[in-house]
Formats: sequence, C-alpha cells, structure tokens
Amino acid sequence: MNVLVIICDQLRYDALACHGNPYVQTPNIDRLAARSVNFTNAFTSAPVCSPARHSLISGLYPFAHGVVDNGMKPVRSLETAADRLNAAGYRSVHISSVPGKANPNYGFEAAPPKDLDSILSEENRRIMEWEKTNPIRRRTAGPSTRTKEEHKGYQSAERAIQLIEEAAAAKETFHLWVGIHEPHPPFYPPKPFFEKFDQSKFKLPEKPSESVPAPHPSILNKQREWIDMTNAQKRQMFAGYYGLVEMADQFVGMVLDTVVRLNLTDDTLIVLTADHGEQMGDHGLYLKFVLREQSVHVPFMIAHPKLAPGVRHELVAHVDLYPTLCDMTGTEIPENIHGRSMRPLLENGDTSDNWREDVISQINGHIMIRTGEWKLNVYDGEPGELFHLPNDPQEFYNLIRDSEYAEVVDRLLKKLEANMAQVTP
Repeated sequence: MNVLVIICDQLRYDALACHGNPYVQTPNIDRLAARSVNFTNAFTSAPVCSPARHSLISGLYPFAHGVVDNGMKPVRSLETAADRLNAAGYRSVHISSVPGKANPNYGFEAAPPKDLDSILSEENRRIMEWEKTNPIRRRTAGPSTRTKEEHKGYQSAERAIQLIEEAAAAKETFHLWVGIHEPHPPFYPPKPFFEKFDQSKFKLPEKPSESVPAPHPSILNKQREWIDMTNAQKRQMFAGYYGLVEMADQFVGMVLDTVVRLNLTDDTLIVLTADHGEQMGDHGLYLKFVLREQSVHVPFMIAHPKLAPGVRHELVAHVDLYPTLCDMTGTEIPENIHGRSMRPLLENGDTSDNWREDVISQINGHIMIRTGEWKLNVYDGEPGELFHLPNDPQEFYNLIRDSEYAEVVDRLLKKLEANMAQVTP
C-alpha cells in the first residue's frame, strides 16, 4: 500500500466548500472528502508550523518532543513514521512537509521543490520580498503579479508528480509527504484568484456583546495589532486568503489526478490535513499562534478504496496519524507515544467506550486541553480560560472565575497532568 500525506499550511477547517464555506470553490478537496473518512473534530497539536509537524511525524505532543515554537529543536531523539515505514520496505520522502531548517529530516529523504528564485523575474522577486515584510504580510492582502506556477505550492505539486511517476515506473512502494505552502500568508494570490470574489458578500466575524468581559490578557494584547483595521481591509483579507485556498485546492488536485492517471488509486492511502488553522478576524485576530478553535481545528480526511466513506465526529489529534499509518500498512505500532491508531474509526468500528476523551494543543507555555464539551486553556501554568463549547461555540464566555465550574477545571487539569506523565523525555 502506498501512502500519500498532503499537508496544507494554515488551512482552517471551515475554509472548504465541503465543510460548508459559502464563498470558496474547492472541487478537488471536496471530491477527496466525498470518498474519505472525514473527521469533523480533528485538532492540531500546535497552532504554529514546526511544533505541529513534529507532532504529526512523532505521535508526541509538543511538551514531550520539546518543540513548542518555530526554530526550536526537540529535547529527545525522535522515532518517526518514516523510521517505522522505512524498516518495512518503504521509501519515505518529504516535499516541504517535515520540520524545517533547524532540524534533520527524521528518516525522510528530502526532495525539495524548485526554488522560486530560479524562476521569478527580478521585479516579481522584489515584489514577493515586499509581500513578506511586516506589516504587509500580517495586515494586508491584494492581487499578486505572480502566476500560480510561481508559487511554492505549485512547485511542490510538480515535484510530487515527478516522484509518483518515478515510483510507478519502478514499481516502488512510496511513503510521500507533500507540503502545500498555501494558504499561508502573505495573502497575495494571483490577480484572477483575488478578484473573483464579490467582497461585499463576505460576512465579517461576529463580535461579542458589550456585556461580555474582556478576553484573557494574552488575547487582548494580540488584538491590538489589528484593532484599527477597516471593514474594507478585513474583506480584502478574506479575498486574499480564500484566493490562496482555491489555488491550494488546484495544487492538491494536480497530485490527486496523478494518482488516478497512473492507476494507483486502489493501492494508495491518501491523507489530507493542515498543520494549523487561521483566525481570519475571529476574536479580532489574524494568523494563528492562539488556542482559539479557528487556529486549532483542522481538516483531516483519510481515503482508501477499502474504507467506507463517511463522517466521524470523535475527537482526533495530529498525534494519531503516525500510529494510524503504521497500523494501516501492517507495521508495528510504536509504544510510549500519545497518539492512537484511528483504524477502528476508519473501519467504522464502535469506539464509543474505547476512544480518547481529550486532545491537547500547545504553543510555548500556553496549553489547551479540549474534550467534546469543555475547553481549558492554561497560560504559563495558570488556568486562564474555560469555555463550555455546546453553549458557547464562539468562545466568548470565559467561565474560569465562576466557582460553579471549579470541579470541571480540576478534572481537566488532572487529565492534562495524566497526558504529560504518559510519555517522559
């Protein structure tokens, strides 16, 4: 069985047409979702790139592997999905999908896509560098002079196509992780992708009523960066982001179409997810770096002809991918990790009494533990936010100071401590 893992960067759960988004057209991912086991309650282990990717490949939460922010190295030697599958005879390759420059390839063979500097004109190179500067990258959006072929995701898709073709010709079983850079900022898609939207139709995020207390100081401090944005600027951000989402969908389609063209569908397990989400104005925030649902809730779908398509609502986490790949390929499942094989869910098993009750996400000293009903955010060791999600899905009403819920806080803290004690560095 071939294994193909596609990771879009900064793709929030509800930014897809198949997940109810009324603005975007994502036909390629929608088709994949239709033949997948599609998880509606999947969560990243970190709302930032490198920690999330370390959790994906290792099955460990950030506090265990030690990469709690970008630019960090793990505190322990990591065995990864590549190590296990290599031992089983796979060729494990990654294209811009495994933790970056500060870290090794963790058992994967690196196959970098073509460098954009080698194909961009001098003018477009200068414009791209301008788009990446602050505050342009963080506060603005607009049409780019680059074509879609002059974006990282296109080059990654082209490289993936080449590798899949080579594997098919050599009759080689592959284990390929493909990173699609988009819709990561800057939110400057090619002009046709930006201008296709009627920006007046974008519904801006709902604001809490004036009676709702101010958010946690950590959130309040971050909001200041975008507090003066006009509604027109906010709608431009939507157009830029959704333009990149549609472009990313085309890149995903290029890879999926290659699997079909080479008659590999019947023997290829396909996974699509995102490293984390995007705030896009919710709670007055953009980008990620926070424990709000828009940053931690991600798409997660797994397809294979032997799996009956459907929707699962259990809580699943990025740490579950590694053991799942091992289980589905007949490779020994690792011990002493936080992740659990999702195979029972993929094969439509009844796991109501035997599945995880919580998921965890972390950035630096900020840690979320979330169940189906409750969400506790701990800031540098201090419980700072408690949300009752069935009654408050928008996370407006912080119940942390309400003594009525002290038992809930205590119970969630004990769950967090149990997770942290499960795997010791």
